[in-house]
Amino acid sequence: MAGLALAACAHTPAPATAVSAPPAAPAGTSSAVEKKQVHELGLSIVLRPSAQPAPRVHVEIDLDGADAELATWKIQRGSPERITDVVARDGKGNLPARVAAAADGSADIVLERRPEGAVHLGYDVRAGDGAVDDPVGIVVLEDRFRGAGEGLVALPRAVEDAELSITVTIDPEALRVRGAASSLGAGRVRSTKARPRALRYATFMAGSLGSGAFDGIEGHDEGAWLGYTKFDPRPAIAELAQTRTAFGELFKADVPLAPWTYLFMSQARPIGSFSTTPRAGSTLVLLGPDEAWGAPLRVAIAQQLVRPWIGGELRIANEGGDDAQGWWFSEGVARHVSIRLLTRLGLLTPNQWRDTIAGELAVLATSPHRMIGNAELSALAQKGNAIARATLTARGALYAAREGASLRARARRAKQETKHDSLEDEIVALMLAARNKVRPGQPSRSTLTAQQWVDALSKDDPDAAKTFESIVVRGEPVTFPADAFGPCFRAGNGSYVAYDPGFDIEKTRADREGKVVGVRPDGPAAKAGLREGDVLESMQSREGNAEIPVKLVVTRSGTKVNLSYTPRGAQGRGQTWTRVPGMADDRCGDPP
Repeated sequence: MAGLALAACAHTPAPATAVSAPPAAPAGTSSAVEKKQVHELGLSIVLRPSAQPAPRVHVEIDLDGADAELATWKIQRGSPERITDVVARDGKGNLPARVAAAADGSADIVLERRPEGAVHLGYDVRAGDGAVDDPVGIVVLEDRFRGAGEGLVALPRAVEDAELSITVTIDPEALRVRGAASSLGAGRVRSTKARPRALRYATFMAGSLGSGAFDGIEGHDEGAWLGYTKFDPRPAIAELAQTRTAFGELFKADVPLAPWTYLFMSQARPIGSFSTTPRAGSTLVLLGPDEAWGAPLRVAIAQQLVRPWIGGELRIANEGGDDAQGWWFSEGVARHVSIRLLTRLGLLTPNQWRDTIAGELAVLATSPHRMIGNAELSALAQKGNAIARATLTARGALYAAREGASLRARARRAKQETKHDSLEDEIVALMLAARNKVRPGQPSRSTLTAQQWVDALSKDDPDAAKTFESIVVRGEPVTFPADAFGPCFRAGNGSYVAYDPGFDIEKTRADREGKVVGVRPDGPAAKAGLREGDVLESMQSREGNAEIPVKLVVTRSGTKVNLSYTPRGAQGRGQTWTRVPGMADDRCGDPP
C-alpha cells in the first residue's frame, strides 16, 4: 500500500490548514523591462503531464518581444536533479542551456548567451515522491495531474513583475483525459493579463473533472473538482461565491472583486483531514471522498477567502517587519471574522459556531505551548512547528472574540451605538484610512505595528491594551464573560482532550513504501501494538475527534494485523459552553 493517502498529523480538533500564501502583488511594476515595451510582451506556457515511462511534466515557455536580461530563468522550488532535457532557442537559433542550483535553494536554468528577440524554453520536470498530500508538490498519476507553479514554471527575474498577456495551456492527452483547470479558471486554455510572478503561486490540474462558473455584478467565481466528493461541489461553489461577495461588502470594496477559482481534489483521507491552501487568485482544497460540506470545511475555506483583506490589505508586523509575530492577526483574527460572517449568512448554526470556538479553546487547553508568549510562539511556528502555529491561530481567534465581545458589551451598556461597536468596524476603519492615503486606482496596503493596532482599539475600549497584553503578548488563558455566548449557552469549566494518532502521519504518507514513521513509545498507537516500520494498508479515523477509535490495518513480516485504539492525547481544562435546553436558534444571536 505504498500509495495510500493518509491524514496530516493534527494535534487539535481543528482541521489542518495550509497557510503558505502567495505574496501580495507589488503596488507597481518594478521590472527591468521599459514601460514602452511592457505591453508588447506576451508569455505562453504549455504543460504536458505524462505518467509513462516515468511521471513527469513537459514544460514549454515562449516569451515574445522582450529586450531585457533573460539569461537566468528561476524555478522557485525546483530541484536541479528533477529538471532534465532542457532546450532553448531565440531568433538566432539554438541556445546552449544548463541547470544549476541557486544559492537560495531554488533551481536556475542558465542560458549560455544573451538571447535576442523571442525566446523559447523547454524542459521536463520529474514528479516528486510523496507529493500526493503536498499542496505545492507535483503529482502525476495514470489518470490525473496536479502541479504547483513553484516547481514547474521558470521565469526570468527581468519580467516577473511586468504586466503581460499570459496564456496557459494544459495538454493532458498523454493521460488520456480531457479535463483541465488552473488557478486561472476551468478549461485547458486560459488567458489573462497579469504579472508572471503570480504563476509561481498557481495550481494546475488535469483529469476527469467537473466545473462550474458563477457571474454576478460583484465578480466572477469558478470552480473545478477532480475525484468523487460526498457533497455536490456546484452548490458549494455557489455558496463560496456568496461568502466572498459578503466579505467584499463587509470591507467596503469599491471595485468589482477579482475573479476567483476554487479547486477541489479528492483523495484517500480520513474524515476531518483536509487542507486549504491559498493560491494566486484561487483556493486549493485537498479532501477525502467522505468529507461532508459542513462547518469545519466552510470555516477553513472562508478563512482563506478573507486573506486579501486581513493579512493582505491590512496586516500586523512588529517594528522589525517580522510577519510571523502578526500571525495572530492574519490567521487568528481572520478565522474569527470568518466565523461571524458565516453565522450572519446563516451558514453556521449556533451549535456549530459554539463547537468551532470550543475547538479553539481545546487547542489552548491542550497545547504544550499554551503558556509561552507571542514572540517565542511565533518563532516556533515560523520554524514549521505545526502545533505552535495551531496555538497561534487559536489564540488570535479567541483574542478577537474576547475583544469583540468587550466592544459590543460597552455599546450595550451605553444603550446606543458607539463609533465602532464591533471588531469588524475597527478593521474596516483602519482599511478606509489606508485607502484614503493612496492615489485613486492604486492598491492600498497598510502594515501596522501591534501598538498601532492597540491604540486604534483603545479609542473605543479603554481595556484594549490590557486584553491584548494578557492574551496575545503573554499567552494567558482566555476567559469569556458568562453572557458572551448569548442566552443559548451557559458557561462552565471542563476537560479537553487532544486528538493524538500516536505516530507521524505526515511522514508515513510521504514514505514511498508506506512504512509507519514516528511511533511514540508512550503514545496510544504504540500501546495498541503499532510498530515502527509496519506497512500501513488502511486507516479509518475521524481527524480531530479524540473519542472515535482509529482503526488500522498493517502488514508486519508478511502478515496482516488489525489494530484499534482511542487517539486520546494531552488533556487540559478550560471554559466550556453548554446549550440551554428549549432555546430556539433564532434567540441565540451572533457568536462572540
